[in-house]
Amino acid sequence: MSITLVSDLNEIGEKAHRENLPILLMVSQDHCPFCVELKREVLNPMVISGEYDDQVVIVELLIDIGDKVIDFEGDSVDADSIATNYNIWVTPTLLFLDHRGKEVHKRMLGVNTIEMFGYYLDESLKDALKAVRQGEPYRYKTNELDQLGSDPHRDM
Repeated sequence: MSITLVSDLNEIGEKAHRENLPILLMVSQDHCPFCVELKREVLNPMVISGEYDDQVVIVELLIDIGDKVIDFEGDSVDADSIATNYNIWVTPTLLFLDHRGKEVHKRMLGVNTIEMFGYYLDESLKDALKAVRQGEPYRYKTNELDQLGSDPHRDM
């Protein structure tokens, strides 16, 4: 068992809405070594353990293989256009979303120290779950620094 590769975000949104859970959307690429490491060391064990089933819906979106997916509005789009809409420039990027696809917590960009990643992810998941359950998702407003991180090749 491993993280589910998403083909229908609208369906995932409906599931998240029914279960009152946030969505953890891992945006990745097929040949991204950091994505493979994150799945192997953190996300797949989370899915396999079952401990997060009542806390989050975990899915992966591959953006570099040319697949079409159903977006949160029910439209068929290229997977990479979803990444473009969220202004994603690095993989992996973890998005914490409500059932409509709105960000409810600051995203996680790339992988720095895999040994500490699980801790930071758990803290982010707690905040995302609280935001969804308490109706606070729209208090979080993503900003350019959240989206870009510390990319030295981008002008701020």
